[in-house]
Amino acid sequence: MRSRRALLPPRREREAARASSDSSTTVRDCAMEMKADARVRLGLVHDRHEFLIEVVKKHRKVAHLGCTASPYTLEAVRANRLLHQRLLPLAEIVGFDVERADLELLARLFPEERFVHGDLVSRPPVEERGGYDLVLAGEVLEHVPNAGSFLHSCGELLTPEGVLCITVPNACSPKIGLRSLVGRESVHPDHHTYYGPRTLVRALAAAGFEVTALYSYFAPSGRVGHAANAALRAAHRVFAGPVGDGLIAVAQAGPPRGEERGLSGAPAQE
Repeated sequence: MRSRRALLPPRREREAARASSDSSTTVRDCAMEMKADARVRLGLVHDRHEFLIEVVKKHRKVAHLGCTASPYTLEAVRANRLLHQRLLPLAEIVGFDVERADLELLARLFPEERFVHGDLVSRPPVEERGGYDLVLAGEVLEHVPNAGSFLHSCGELLTPEGVLCITVPNACSPKIGLRSLVGRESVHPDHHTYYGPRTLVRALAAAGFEVTALYSYFAPSGRVGHAANAALRAAHRVFAGPVGDGLIAVAQAGPPRGEERGLSGAPAQE
């Protein structure tokens, strides 16, 4: 009769079996979590600039990061399409940018306004820290190679009760999927990454922000784009998914309490 010891697998085999079982459980748990969190409901914004103007109206002092439109800053000003130009009458607006030449151009065009040259991947200037009740970073985060350092710098600019408003291209945009079907990927040469709703919330949470609202938005488009947007609006009315070209996140500094906030619930039309 074989002994009980002989019936047991060798120690290394038992350890390997246990590790394999633990790994399978982890993979299974991860897959279940991904499926459980897959449903995303977002409000849909039809005009990003108008939305941001309304956000700025609620604040006194604003740091506008990426305030130029390099290399098209002058053309945008002449056409009255530069967002920074439209924000100036609404609050005390300080423009930040890494593009020195375009920043100097804005300083000449708007001599009464204040502009700060610098890269916020490094820490912001000491004199600017803690002085803003709103930091606005429109279409900036995707250009930044170190998003964590940039977002921490955004937090340093804010007052304790300050608000961060971020806009980025939307990795979940159906238009990206349609382009891929015909073998095309149209990407700005300065973009480092794209964010979906969940990865944007996670990036903000890792930097100490809690997202309080999250939307998708449509970018200006031509006739074909308008037709596509009409179809996507119809889909949004049914599913409230992230159908827009970009995402808008509004966040406050503080411990991340529940990643789901702003990702689900009744969609709000703007």
